[in-house]
Amino acid sequence: MAIEDQFRKINALQKQILKLEPAPVKWNQDYLEKVKVDFTYASNKLEGNKISHGQTIQILKDFVSPKDTSISDYLDILNHKKVLDLVFENYQSERITESNIRKLHKELMKNPAQWADDTYCDPGKYKIFENRTYRSDGKEHLYAEPEKVQPAMELLIKETNEALNSNSTDIEFNPLSIATRFHFVFLNHIHPFGDGNGRIARIFMNLILLQKGLPPIFIKEVDKRDYLDCFTKEEKQPGAMLEFMAARLIESLKSKRKYLLASLNK
Repeated sequence: MAIEDQFRKINALQKQILKLEPAPVKWNQDYLEKVKVDFTYASNKLEGNKISHGQTIQILKDFVSPKDTSISDYLDILNHKKVLDLVFENYQSERITESNIRKLHKELMKNPAQWADDTYCDPGKYKIFENRTYRSDGKEHLYAEPEKVQPAMELLIKETNEALNSNSTDIEFNPLSIATRFHFVFLNHIHPFGDGNGRIARIFMNLILLQKGLPPIFIKEVDKRDYLDCFTKEEKQPGAMLEFMAARLIESLKSKRKYLLASLNK
């Protein structure tokens, strides 16, 4: 589906939801709790967490680690939900700032057991060592050097906030486009922290959507390969990541519509 068609679909679904829920910025608390659980499960699953969706619900309800699960997986689930509690409590007034990003990273990654190598454990602080990854084609991909992180983050945050304050109706200033660009630059170019980058990027991407009355995007494990491939595709074919995120937003809007209809029929 072309991006223009995807945005038309998004707009149509938003209109349907507005008829069911006239004040979208005042999220139903039961719905928000469901979102927090689903988001926590999906985002951590992308990072290799082995805890199931059912176990995630149990952890967040009883704060008990399931049998035969690692302490790092348990802490990742617990701390991610705590961060979402902080974000969603005042999401309308939250701002995209360096201090907020570092504050939430500190809470998300505060336990040394969560880090692959506790030598690099530095929650809330930008990386001091270079980090890299390997693409699906085997090629090495280097992120911003440590000394370039601070200015790169300042620029990304400045550009993101300027775009959010724009009155333009162009696609590039649509909240989904702004959120997708922030997520892509943060993860693909800067990768500012030693660990926890993906989860923080997805939290702030969804914060932008929430503030604009849109439901959060969940990237499910079944879409993981397509998601990771989008980072390579975006470099050669700009717009690939936006098309992927638009498809996920359509899924989230349909899920919210289903939830609202079910609530009305109770």
